[in-house]
Amino acid sequence: MRRSLHTEHEILVLLCEAESGVPIAEICSTAGVSLRTFYRWRQRYGGLTSPALRHLKELEIENQRLRALVTSLVQGPPKPASERPAPRPVRQDCGSTPHGVAGAPGQARGAVIGRYASVRYGR
Repeated sequence: MRRSLHTEHEILVLLCEAESGVPIAEICSTAGVSLRTFYRWRQRYGGLTSPALRHLKELEIENQRLRALVTSLVQGPPKPASERPAPRPVRQDCGSTPHGVAGAPGQARGAVIGRYASVRYGR
């Protein structure tokens, strides 16, 4: 996800300016943001103070940490290497049969490189 060019405290300052009576269009043009972005900020941060914002950020960080812990508990402890399934071999071709093997001469071997070349290049 793309990071904002403005910090949360800058956003709070802009929202306070709007509450004090400065036209929103003027705030958006000077800050270089769209009206949609401003209204999204107002919906998310409206009415927050600096200490409340700090507390909100701490809660978000704690929630991320707790989600990671729950995910690790749900998945269980990592299995030893002897119990893990063997890795699948890398296919050498894109077809459904091994490269160079076909049931009958002229039989299609599935999706190989250039499968639709005759359609693309008019052959």
